[in-house]
Amino acid sequence: MERKLYSNELAAIKQLTLEMGQKTVEAVRFAAQALINNDADIAGKARSLEKEVDVLYRQIDDRCIVSIATQQPMAGDLRFLVSTLKIATEIERIADYANNIAKMVQRKFSSEDMSPTESLKPAVDIMSREAVSMLTEALAAYEKNDADLAMLVPKRDALVNRLNKDLFRNILAMATVKKYANELAMDFHTAVRYIERVADRSGNIAEYVYYAVTGYRFPDNKK
Repeated sequence: MERKLYSNELAAIKQLTLEMGQKTVEAVRFAAQALINNDADIAGKARSLEKEVDVLYRQIDDRCIVSIATQQPMAGDLRFLVSTLKIATEIERIADYANNIAKMVQRKFSSEDMSPTESLKPAVDIMSREAVSMLTEALAAYEKNDADLAMLVPKRDALVNRLNKDLFRNILAMATVKKYANELAMDFHTAVRYIERVADRSGNIAEYVYYAVTGYRFPDNKK
């Protein structure tokens, strides 16, 4: 494959990965909205997007592997392809989290009395917005080949972790006061934990971007 065609193929792989990322951003947004509003219809939108993400993931995986196997890429291109494989895997797992939240809304929460969780929802909203913002920023760093922007993403994880811990304490308090809500508390905490994992994996994406651009791992003081 001549260099121009190969460059076009790398650009196409990157575009597919960004498309996959944007669909995942929307899936997480819909899943969080569905959780906060207990809306099975919005949950359905998240689940539909997750299926589209899976299709894109398989395409990216195949094309990266073919490129590595047939083109003997040099260092920079090889870092891009290997990092893109890992980034696509992280994105696919984030989409799975959105799908899991959406399934919980459809199969459990939509038929339950969710009033005990009402006071928790503002914090869930803030936490989900921050996690989505981290994912969006990580994807922007990937699109722009921006190592400096990538380094900023994991630094934002502290807020998500703090919100997650606060929510966990409040969920435990809810279950203590309202004994009938024990199972609901456990399920709701699981959904919140998925949101926290979105932030974690967004940080992973940023690390792979940094490596693709610089050839180095993140500095030890990244957080």
